[in-house]
Amino acid sequence: MQNNLIDISEASQRLGVTIATLRRWDTSGKLKSVRTFGNHRRYRLEEIEALVNPTVDVPSTQKRAFIYCRVSTKKQQESGNLQRQRDRLIQYCQDKHYTVVTLYEEVASGLNDHRRELTKLLRNLSDVDVVVVESADRLARFGYSYLKESAASFNVEIETIEQGVKLQPNEEMVNDLVSIVTCFSARLYGARGGRKLKKTIVQTLEKLEQNRGEPDENDDESDSNRPHK
Repeated sequence: MQNNLIDISEASQRLGVTIATLRRWDTSGKLKSVRTFGNHRRYRLEEIEALVNPTVDVPSTQKRAFIYCRVSTKKQQESGNLQRQRDRLIQYCQDKHYTVVTLYEEVASGLNDHRRELTKLLRNLSDVDVVVVESADRLARFGYSYLKESAASFNVEIETIEQGVKLQPNEEMVNDLVSIVTCFSARLYGARGGRKLKKTIVQTLEKLEQNRGEPDENDDESDSNRPHK
């Protein structure tokens, strides 16, 4: 169990109902689940306990929310950045007493305009009152104001929780710059030219990273020729 969320099997056991019943309740709205990245149902423990013991006082939920999480690279995902981002957003919604309708996660550049999960979120804006993200650039590097206006047309707010959150701007910006150069190179020289240029840029960046912190041979030579005081 994590962040007071339990899977459908445990929820079924605690409530004494079948998994099929829980799915029907989810559809009817009697007991809504939170969807994970793999589209699995998760249930809030306090809501389960309120059904088991009706005397438990559960704060009334004022807003329905979508959570959107994004990292740029597989490396960031594997290092746990996506998981930590997800945990912070779920905790934020719990503190606000929001009902999390769906949790959207993906690994993609902020400049990628073919993000599957973001597209799903935008198509379903009529289902919620608020979209919760870690920071504006999790939704888009450019054009965030347009997304905000689009959401507002559905009476949906976009809330960011970026206060106190330490991001990794260097790695993010490098990946975004590579994406920009690759995209325009591909348009000018074709897909093959774009891939070739991207490979060259990545190799150059890797070489710079490897050489970072290593002493310069010229510095050693110049030091040896300096008069000793």
